[in-house]
Amino acid sequence: MNENTFSKKLISLRKKYNFTQQDLADKLGISNKTISRWETSESYPDIDLLPKIADIFHVSIDYLLKEHDDFKELDKFDIISYIPWIISLVGVLTYYIFTKLSIPSLFSFIIYYFIIKFSYIFLKKYTDRKNGKTLVNLNTIANFFVSQALISQILLIIVFMSLTNNMAVVGNLNIDLASTPQLIGPFVFSYIIAGIYAFIHYKSHKTDEYCL
Repeated sequence: MNENTFSKKLISLRKKYNFTQQDLADKLGISNKTISRWETSESYPDIDLLPKIADIFHVSIDYLLKEHDDFKELDKFDIISYIPWIISLVGVLTYYIFTKLSIPSLFSFIIYYFIIKFSYIFLKKYTDRKNGKTLVNLNTIANFFVSQALISQILLIIVFMSLTNNMAVVGNLNIDLASTPQLIGPFVFSYIIAGIYAFIHYKSHKTDEYCL
């Protein structure tokens, strides 16, 4: 093992995942002083700890030990982190295409919603099985919910505007959906819901039964 290579990569990975030396030490069941010695090349981990370190950072053991930089595995995860946004974009494009084809707006929105919903189910299973119980998993799911909630609200507004000619009637109160201040509430609410889902997902990942 090249100690300098390992120490540099360990520091880089730890910072990338926003772990302190104590955070990493707790995950490995060792002291933070041991992590410090690894990062200063004073010592290096036992062979049986390498698989666990690789699993925590979603890289291969070879990546940790190679002298040259190879970011293929990191890039792979970085690409995965963009999947929620790609799915949301596909949903928006689908809605736009259906609207242009003169399909009723409400029907188009329903189709968009189910595309996003089933895409989320697939994404959740993928992250659970491939990435394990990590904060990276939480970030991916949280990003998805934020994008879904935000875009859902935008499209819902578009639907109401197309069906009610820019006006929605709630009881005896007329609400102008084209008025920017009145759109703040739905956006704030959507982020709150997204945060709740992300929190539930994080809590449920603490149980061994949840992660397949």
